[in-house]
Amino acid sequence: MQEEKHTMQPEQSPAEPQSEESGKKKKKKGKTLIETMREIDEKEAQKEAEAEERRQAIIAEREKKEKEEYAKKIQQDRIELMRLKQGVIEESETIREEKEEKPKLSFWKKISNFFYHSKWWLGITVFIVGIFVFLIVDYITKERPDMIVMVLTDDSEIQNRTNELEEYFEQFTDDENGDGKVHVDIYPIPVSDNINDMDYYTGNATKLSAEFQMGEAVMVLTDAKANEYIMAEETLENLEEIYPDHENIRENGYYLRHTDFATKIGYPGNVDRDLSIGLRTPVKTSDSKEEMQETYDIAAKVLERIMEDLDNTTEPEDIVPEETSEATATVATETEES
Repeated sequence: MQEEKHTMQPEQSPAEPQSEESGKKKKKKGKTLIETMREIDEKEAQKEAEAEERRQAIIAEREKKEKEEYAKKIQQDRIELMRLKQGVIEESETIREEKEEKPKLSFWKKISNFFYHSKWWLGITVFIVGIFVFLIVDYITKERPDMIVMVLTDDSEIQNRTNELEEYFEQFTDDENGDGKVHVDIYPIPVSDNINDMDYYTGNATKLSAEFQMGEAVMVLTDAKANEYIMAEETLENLEEIYPDHENIRENGYYLRHTDFATKIGYPGNVDRDLSIGLRTPVKTSDSKEEMQETYDIAAKVLERIMEDLDNTTEPEDIVPEETSEATATVATETEES
């Protein structure tokens, strides 16, 4: 029995190293999940790269063929064009005029397209038309006077009595514009020695020049300075030729000093000796000469009525200024005392 034991022991001893080697082999053959996934990803990436390379090669080949065909077509077209220019052929089957077909738009689409492309021009046009409409409406609705009188004198007392002057002149004016009422406009424009120098501040010279460029105001109330400034001998009608030997008319004006004109407009004292009413000679202005002639006829009719009214009044006595009367009284007192 002991021998059997001794014999069995050497047989069992080599079995132990065999089990260790097999365990090592099993460990070497096994892979982790991460390694497996990595290998799969690498293979897929390689396949995709190969597929992309093949696709790029196909695209490059296609582009190369297209370029070659396009270059060939251009060369053929050049040859065909030279043949056309040289008269070898009359028509070409390859070179044809291609007409671009315009897309068909609906009615509202056309309108929308027009407004979109023309919005700036439409805006400018609407603005200009709006101004013209405003001016036309203002001209139509604006109250137009039956007559206009320019008061060209530096007498501030006369200049400040526009209401009284309107009322006086309206007595002798008819409803010329047919609006059912009589209205006379008074344009006071002071004319002094420094009218040109002060025009930057007052605008009087500019206003006067503008009025003389038009033919709406024919009747003028002037003094000596104003007559000199407007060159009355050239611009005003010579009333002496129309009314010869009239006591209050000299050359271009009907003089108001020896009438009660001052009393009728509420003017204190006597008006200046050179204050007169005149009429502008009809000429071609911004209006036609015919239109100014019509305005002149109205003003001439009013002037005759004013002359009839003032000629039948008593000539006013000269009013002595207060300073002069005081000086006279002082002299008289001193004379009596002596």
